[in-house]
Amino acid sequence: MRTPLAGVLAGVMAGVLIGASAVSRAADDAPFVTPQHDVDVTYVITSPDPSRPPVRQRMRWSGQQQRQRVDPEGSATFMVTDYRTRLLTVVDTAHQARTTIPAPGPALSAPGQRAAGVWARGPSMVVAGQPCTVWHATDTDGRASDVCYTDDGVMLQVVRDGHVLVQADTLVRAAQPDPVFAIPDGLTEVRAAHP
Repeated sequence: MRTPLAGVLAGVMAGVLIGASAVSRAADDAPFVTPQHDVDVTYVITSPDPSRPPVRQRMRWSGQQQRQRVDPEGSATFMVTDYRTRLLTVVDTAHQARTTIPAPGPALSAPGQRAAGVWARGPSMVVAGQPCTVWHATDTDGRASDVCYTDDGVMLQVVRDGHVLVQADTLVRAAQPDPVFAIPDGLTEVRAAHP
């Protein structure tokens, strides 16, 4: 997926979701990959290229609205994905502009529904002070990934080829107010070059 900096986290998250059809399995042999509650998580995202510094992004999720907001640290750009309408809006506050494209990746697993595809349960660990379970999976690019999810569906870490790509730094489970996910009025609509 090619999106601005605000899309780095969404791209990683969409990539680790499995595009395979659901398979018959026991009730708990796949993780919840959608937060079951409203959350506010700050992630550190590293590049496979060691010359590039890590970036921090804040992700907020509203279970009621089924919306996600991603804010990269120090940027005038943020991104809101509405999973009900399957639209992603990138808002550039510095230029008072927005771009809306179809949301990338497979359809969202509804809260309370375990992920489709083939997953293998791994060890438990603690990330950002929160317990999570490592799940071995193949991402949508066919690459093996180890993704650590909390029991209530919050992604805390993604490891690919032995490299930590995404790791939560903080996690707060708290109601996220509707205005957090609102797209400001009066923005100029900019067409995406390659949606």
